[in-house]
This record gives sequence, structure tokens and C-alpha cells, in this order.
Amino acid sequence: MAEQGSPPPRPGSLPTARPGDSRGTGRRYWDEPADTDEELPPWAGPGVTPRWADQQARQRRAHARPDQAGPAAGGDARGRAANWQDQDTDRPGWAADPGTGSRGRRAAARSRRRSRITWVWGVAALVVVLIVAGVLFLMGRHETPPAANYGFVSTFQRGEFKTAPNACTAVTSATLNQYLPGKRRMVAPQSLNGSAQSLCNWTLDAPPLYRVLEVNVQAYSPSGLATGNGSATNAAIDAYQQALQTLRHPLRATHLPPATVIELHGVGTAGFAALQVVLPRGASTDLETVVVRARNVVITVVVQGPHGRNGRYQPAPQSELQSAAIAAATDITRGLH
Repeated sequence: MAEQGSPPPRPGSLPTARPGDSRGTGRRYWDEPADTDEELPPWAGPGVTPRWADQQARQRRAHARPDQAGPAAGGDARGRAANWQDQDTDRPGWAADPGTGSRGRRAAARSRRRSRITWVWGVAALVVVLIVAGVLFLMGRHETPPAANYGFVSTFQRGEFKTAPNACTAVTSATLNQYLPGKRRMVAPQSLNGSAQSLCNWTLDAPPLYRVLEVNVQAYSPSGLATGNGSATNAAIDAYQQALQTLRHPLRATHLPPATVIELHGVGTAGFAALQVVLPRGASTDLETVVVRARNVVITVVVQGPHGRNGRYQPAPQSELQSAAIAAATDITRGLH
């Protein structure tokens, strides 16, 4: 009885390569065409070769990835065996491990992505800058240009005073003895403007006389808030006019009556005298105010002559109060240097 050989392989099982495989690896690539010179088992008919169940799919994948067939794709059995051992068994097919080429391609892709992101942000920043510049340009077209202030003065001019004279020593003893005779009490309040201002008060309480003399000397500085060219003299003129308006139209909170104002000549650059008669309950007070401006210095002198109904203090003639205020202002203007 003739020997029939081994039975054909079951479907889905892998045939085992013969030890005599000419490739020398002990295994056979069954997805390659069979060697026609190889002796076949007796049960295989003419033209019948052993095949895997998915041999066609494997052949298609092999042709689709010629770069993964290894360096010996033309017939080097050792190269094919190395590719067989190096393939990724976690994935079907012949996918090889990523090499240096794959890493280079990924690096190039990342570089291109970064370049695109840089360009996008650069274009966005340029658009924002152009929008802001356009808005500022449109706003600037509607703004009114500042008025030119040519000739503005920011320093003291010739003949102007940087400091005020000492009010307590500027009023002479002769003036004080004439209008406030007797034992006087002097008080020098602290100035809030440093050497540019000087204050001094005298009080005489000698019945039937009661007199109060108050002196305020202020040297003004150049100011951007002043009218005209902002010089120190213009600042003093503004203060002089403000004092005049305040006496003519006192604030309601002061409870003072409007003053009777007369212009003075021969004292300083400009001057006026203002009289106010206050009539509260039980006592009356005559207020004589003299305001004199000499360049950028404003001198304010106030003389009070209170008197009561009980007769202890007698009223002073209004002309005398005015003369006392004018004499004190004249002493101070003479002390300016």
C-alpha cells in the first residue's frame, strides 16, 4: 500500500516549515509564491501549494508597504527573517517600529504647526495695533487743540517780591501809639504760606477804648491759575479783586452787611477802604477794612471799634478807624524792598 504522507492542514492553522527550508531560518514565508522546484507532498496535486487563510490580504499589505519589507526584499532570507522578528506584533500586518524618518517627520510637523501659530498671533497683534491707531487718530481729529499760551510767566519779574515783610515790625510804634495808646497785647499767628505771608494782631482793652488791629501781608507767586500771563502781579490783582467783591457782597454765612467802599489814592499801586457796621444784640462793632496792593503784594488791615449799650466802651469815630487802617497799610508798603 502506497504511503499517503501527512494529511492536509486544517483551515485557519499555520503550516509548519520543514527543517530543510533552503532559506536557513527554520521557517517559511507562506505569503510568498512557493518555489516550484520544491518537492510537494504526495497529497498535493499539480499546482497546489500550501497557503494561509489570509495570504492574499498579507500580500496586498506587503505590496502597499514596500519600504517595510527590509533591506533584503530582493531575495535575502536573513533580511526577511530580521523583518519578521522586528515587526510590531501588537498590530496586524507588517507595520514596522517608527524609525528616525518618522521622528524627523513628526518634528517637521511640529515646526510647521509652531510657525503657523506664530504667524496667526503676529497677524492678530498687527490687526489690534492698527485698530487702536485708527481709533486714536479719529479721536484726535475731534479734539480741540489746546490754546497756545505764548508769553506765560513762571518766574518772578523785576520789582516783584518773593517774601512778605514782617507785619509785627513793619507797623511803626508811632502808628500804634497814636491809634492804640496804652498797654497793648500783640499776637503773631502762624502763617500757612511760609515766608510769603506774615500775620500780626494787636488788642487794646482800656475802657472806654477797645481796639483791635489785624494785619495780613501776602506776597503772591506766579500761577497758572492767575489771569493774564500768570505772573505774580496778576495773581495779586486777582486776590485784590476777590477781596473787593467779598466786601461788597459778603457770604450769607458770615452775617455781615455789605460794605461801603471808597477808593484810596497814594497808597501802593491800588487800594480801597470799606466800612461795615455790625449791630448784634447788646453790642455794636464798626469794621474798617483797608486793602492795598503794591506790585505782587496785597496788604489787608482791619480795625475794629466795638462799643456796648452799657457805656463801658464808647464808639470810635469811623474816620479815626479808617485813618488807623490807612496808616498801618502805609507803614507796610514803605517797608517793602
